Amino acid sequence: MRSSDLCLASAVLLSMGAALKFVPLLPVALILMVGQYKKAFNPVSKDSIYNPAVQRTTAYVLFALALLEGLTGFGAGPQTSTVVNEVTLGLLDRGTSLQLHLILIAPLSFFFIVHSTSGLGNLMLRRGVKNPLVYSYLLPLSMVTLFVIAFYLDTLYF
Repeated sequence: MRSSDLCLASAVLLSMGAALKFVPLLPVALILMVGQYKKAFNPVSKDSIYNPAVQRTTAYVLFALALLEGLTGFGAGPQTSTVVNEVTLGLLDRGTSLQLHLILIAPLSFFFIVHSTSGLGNLMLRRGVKNPLVYSYLLPLSMVTLFVIAFYLDTLYF
């Protein structure tokens, strides 16, 4: 398993643990991420998040999450919930749709931030920015800060 895949898997664990407020997933994900930190944020490594393949993977995950967010949003609405209930053969009723809609906010925001950071790092590499402090500390720290803000706002509102 490549370290970028392991980093993405730990990111999924981290975001799902945060979304579900399931505390035992958070330490496991953090331990996995700390173990892969040097490779994941090294711009020279082929397994870093600044690789275009990682950006493509996060784009696919974002697309799937956005589709689910839209479907569950329509399933939670008062006028459209019956249509979604019939289309999903009773799998998504109004209550389940609302719960899933709220749970998907944290993974959606996390993968959006990872996707944006990956693209920004890739852009900076192509523009010739060579300072390793930017890739090893500034971008990861800004990524974590943005996710903490997004998660705080998510838990504050809901």
